Amino acid sequence: MATGNAFIVRTMRWSRDALIAAVVVGLSFTPWVRDKGTAFGFDTPQRPFDLLAAALVLAHALPLVVRTRFPALCLALVSLAFAAYQILGFRPTFASVALYLALFTAGVRQRRGRWVTVSIWTLGYAVTCALLVVLDSPAPLLEYFYFFATPAACWLGGGWARGELLRREEQHRHAVAWAARDEREHLARELHDVVTHHVTAMIMQADAARFVPADDRPAVEKGLRTVGDTGRRALTDLRQLLNVLSPDTGHAPRIPSTGRLADLVEQTRLAGQPVEFIEEGEVESAVAYRVVQEGLTNAMKHAPGRPTVVRAVAAGDSLTVEVTTAGPGGPVRPGRGITGLRRRVRLAGGDLSVYRDDDGAFVVRATL
Repeated sequence: MATGNAFIVRTMRWSRDALIAAVVVGLSFTPWVRDKGTAFGFDTPQRPFDLLAAALVLAHALPLVVRTRFPALCLALVSLAFAAYQILGFRPTFASVALYLALFTAGVRQRRGRWVTVSIWTLGYAVTCALLVVLDSPAPLLEYFYFFATPAACWLGGGWARGELLRREEQHRHAVAWAARDEREHLARELHDVVTHHVTAMIMQADAARFVPADDRPAVEKGLRTVGDTGRRALTDLRQLLNVLSPDTGHAPRIPSTGRLADLVEQTRLAGQPVEFIEEGEVESAVAYRVVQEGLTNAMKHAPGRPTVVRAVAAGDSLTVEVTTAGPGGPVRPGRGITGLRRRVRLAGGDLSVYRDDDGAFVVRATL
């Protein structure tokens, strides 16, 4: 696919350059435009326009066909044709505009040997001027220096355009890199939230099953069903994440959706963690869901069996969610989960705080 796109781009550039060359040739032979060009020695008798002059006009324009792909070669061929045309003393021709186009293109497109090209072109220009003086061209010597400013401006303009293009390409690369980094961080946060919570719940459920009496078959089956349900939820969320990472699987890529806080709390209770849930107002926020999920996961990992309180309060345009776990409740020093959660909350325009209260309980609190 990339090779095909590159071929299309090259074809479009070649077609554009061929069109430019055709326009220059056409205008160079159009009666009311053909003599609008650059020439030295306007007061001297000019040679009649003959087949040689026509061939040199074509030599001006035809190299423009390769000006984008081979800018240095194009500039060399156009410059030689221009010098020969001037030295032989033909009338001015519109084809001289090809020199300015070639200089500008070389300034933009040439990658290596840029200053070598400038040096050689300047030397060739000096030799051309010297030959014109030897041939008794009546143009004042100062005119040759004035004329040099025009092609120099074309080259410098091309160099400036090249710098702008490189700067924009660099900005684009940085933007793509940052976007890819943000996307990786986003997927890493989702993967952490999904896997850590589900796997932690499954571990607690499996550990709790060991303490069920062997003859209490209904309790054993309930524990196994809970482990199975949690595992299936984890697999569903993981498949959705994999579809995001590999969108060519035929499935619509989407980040795993969040659910209701009440369902999340109930799932944690089934894992053996005592959780009290307090909800005030209508709470529907994916970020709030992730905050509670991270707080409950930390509670199950670092303080299993400790009382945990989940409070969600929605008032007007503000939403506050808080998960408080009695006892150790995990380290205050933030790990991957808290760091990713803080970034998620900040992107949502909120603020996250993680601390221990006066009773030593571990608190995860977000204000959105």
